[in-house]
Order: sequence, then C-alpha cells, then structure tokens
Amino acid sequence: MNRKVILLFALILLGALILGCAQQEKKPETTPKAEKTPTPKKTTPPKAEKTPSPEKTPTPRPKTTPKKAESKGPVVECTVCHSKANDYVPHLQGGQLCGNCHGWDPHKIHVGAGTINIDCQVCHGTPDKISIPQPIEEGRTVCENCHAYPDPTKPSYGNLVNIHLPRGKYCTVCHGTDIGGLHQSANRFVEQ
Repeated sequence: MNRKVILLFALILLGALILGCAQQEKKPETTPKAEKTPTPKKTTPPKAEKTPSPEKTPTPRPKTTPKKAESKGPVVECTVCHSKANDYVPHLQGGQLCGNCHGWDPHKIHVGAGTINIDCQVCHGTPDKISIPQPIEEGRTVCENCHAYPDPTKPSYGNLVNIHLPRGKYCTVCHGTDIGGLHQSANRFVEQ
C-alpha cells in the first residue's frame, strides 16, 4: 500500500506541476483599437542647385517710435486703494505725456503695418472737406481729441486712467512694480 500511496502522490504532484506550467497569466482585456490608415511616405523632391542671386537692396522701413516696455511684474489693482486716481492732476493732464511712450507722429501710431491702420477720413474728414486736426482746447494735445472708452473717436481729455485701464493697461505699465518707491514719490499727489 505504501507503494500505491507514493505512486498516487507522485501522479498528483506531477499533474499539479504540468497544470501550473501549462496555465498562462491572463492579460487584462483591452478595447480593440481602430485600424490606422496607412499614410503614404513623403518624398522630398530633389533640391535644385542654388544660383547666386544679385545683391538685394534692403527695403526701407519707417522708423518706429520706441515704446516704453510693459512691466513684467505682477498686476496690481491700484484702484482698490487709490480710488481717487482718476482725479490726480498728472492723470487728468496726461495728454502731455502721450508722446513719451507712443511718439508724437500720429501717422506712425495710427496708419500702416503694425498699427490699428485707421482710415485717413477718421481724423482728416472726407476728401471734399479735408482738415488738419487741432487740439480740442488750448493747452491740450491733438491726442486728447480721441481715445475715450468705449468709443475711441470721442475726446478723452487726456485722462490717463480712463484711457488705459479699460483697455487692460494697468498702472504698472507706466509706474512699474516697485510699490514702496511708488508710494514714497506719489505722496505729494495724494491731496490733489
């Protein structure tokens, strides 16, 4: 009987080994992928030999007016504390400062590539009634004749806050981000 038990035990062990080796690990089921449409191989045409070209004269470009660089610092909502910024004399009489950032030649700012390219008639009128714009009041600039918000063809009277803030140009564009330094130098305007 010992022999039969040993033989039975050996057969069970052998069967277990065979079954263990024969079983494969189940792979997780995957969603069948859509067949990809084969793309044709791109062929590049043979390159033509370059022939020397005559020297080209560079195209003259109008000189651009340098603009003050925008601050890269954080945007600060100055008007939260400075609720009277719209009343500060330098902001109200800002028309005298336009050219410092934008230049004084209105044609370079308004007409041509890289500008809003407005029609000449907006400022000069129709061909039968051509005029040269004059400041709306004595002591003001021609720039102040326009740039109101939301209608840029209405007078802004040089109010820098009303001209810039609605257009997303925050105080930091002109004043920078040195808040401490700004407050020290601005103390003289607080009571104005």
